[in-house]
Amino acid sequence: MKKSTTGLLLGSALVVGLSGCATSNSTTSVDKPWYQHPMVCGLAGGVIGGGIGYATSSESDEDDGAAIGGTAGATIGAMLCADTPEPVAEPAPMPEPEPEPVFEPVTLQSDVTFAFDSAELRPGAASELNKVARTLNDNPEVRVTIAGHTDAVGTNEYNLGLSKDRADSVASYLSSQGVAGNRMRTVGYGEERPVATNETDAGRAKNRRVEIMSQ
Repeated sequence: MKKSTTGLLLGSALVVGLSGCATSNSTTSVDKPWYQHPMVCGLAGGVIGGGIGYATSSESDEDDGAAIGGTAGATIGAMLCADTPEPVAEPAPMPEPEPEPVFEPVTLQSDVTFAFDSAELRPGAASELNKVARTLNDNPEVRVTIAGHTDAVGTNEYNLGLSKDRADSVASYLSSQGVAGNRMRTVGYGEERPVATNETDAGRAKNRRVEIMSQ
């Protein structure tokens, strides 16, 4: 009768549960909660498995069913005792670097900006320089170099001074439009860096220029 084997069921479930717990959890953590203690898990799994096996077996094989159920229950108990891995937090996405500010170099020809042998800006220069000022004011992190150049007419020393004065005139105008003076560096190269021949009027006109470029 099934009632006669109840003690055997519980005893086998207990033994199998403890053995399953011992084999599947040879090392335990003192930090586990009580309900994850190997003994508790093994007992619970063994009793549950043995009960299921006993209840579903016939009278003729109730002992075998209880034993098989106890073994399976011990395995389940061991799984209950298994450590649950802590969820790993995904690293926060790296912020995308801000794009580098772009400042396209600007070349101002002297026929628009200056009269011959003069560092005084012509009225026609305002339109182009206002565009430069707006770009710089919209990008306050940009610093620029303003470089003056001349043709080869006259002495090199004179041309160096004239080119620097023209660069300073451009910087002064930009400053009047709100560009901070410490964002601008002026330099005069005179006739040292030609971009065309100095043997023709057209070539000399190209060499007389002011260039504005980011530092």
